[in-house]
Amino acid sequence: MAITLTKLDQQVHSGPGGVEIAGFPQILHTRAFGHPDVLFVPLLEGAKEAATLCERLIAGGEAKDRAATMSGIQLVSGLLQESTFALSARGMLEEHHYFVDLAAGTLSVETRLYAEVSRRTSMIRVEIAGQFLEGIYVVRIVGDSSVTLQFDEEQLRQPAFFSTVLAERCLHLQAQRAQTRRAGASGDEEDISEVALTISLAKRKIPLVLKQKIANGEWEILEAQMRRRLGSLSPDAENNLRLLFAALSATLAGLAEAGAPKSPAPPSLVGAAKDSAGS
Repeated sequence: MAITLTKLDQQVHSGPGGVEIAGFPQILHTRAFGHPDVLFVPLLEGAKEAATLCERLIAGGEAKDRAATMSGIQLVSGLLQESTFALSARGMLEEHHYFVDLAAGTLSVETRLYAEVSRRTSMIRVEIAGQFLEGIYVVRIVGDSSVTLQFDEEQLRQPAFFSTVLAERCLHLQAQRAQTRRAGASGDEEDISEVALTISLAKRKIPLVLKQKIANGEWEILEAQMRRRLGSLSPDAENNLRLLFAALSATLAGLAEAGAPKSPAPPSLVGAAKDSAGS
């Protein structure tokens, strides 16, 4: 299983990186090719090949855990064919840290992105995670769980996507959320209600946001990434949304009365991506 790294654009801020594969005792370290613009897509392709091998082994009667381990070893061997990779002990702090779980079908990376605004460069640390067979990935700014974006695999495959589109989008959204918090702290307005969802259309997953306007209570339909307004919900749709909120409130109240935690632990980032993909 040979993995060919794409050529690094000299304008991209690169750095060391490490790849951790579930069930493998060591990590694969690279000194110069850890940036997602270079490594994410080749690693994604390798993970898909390894997952296909894992499925074949299971179909042939191999136990799932053993099949995942054997497939993981093949992925490690493929990466080690590149002279830029070497085995290293766990515990090292990496600028770009990847994690592949073939049994769960997940790929994630915690990385640093750099974006320039007003002639100043800002560093943003993000976590990107998703189900690589589903092709939906959730992006979260580390340290600010309220800032979450969603992209499909096709978008992540764009050249220099991580260092340009994603970095600028994260910085813009982070600044927008900070401004909203400051405005909320200085006023008496209630929090703006938002609902994130994903619609399947013509074999594509389209992430959307429903946002309620404070002025008149109207629910707007926004494109999730750029927050572009697409329209508004009809009165019947708004009524159905209120019924959904009421049903969810009743369910949570019932769980609380039964002794369940009143504030259920939030799903993991990877779980959130999987749930969104299944919407």
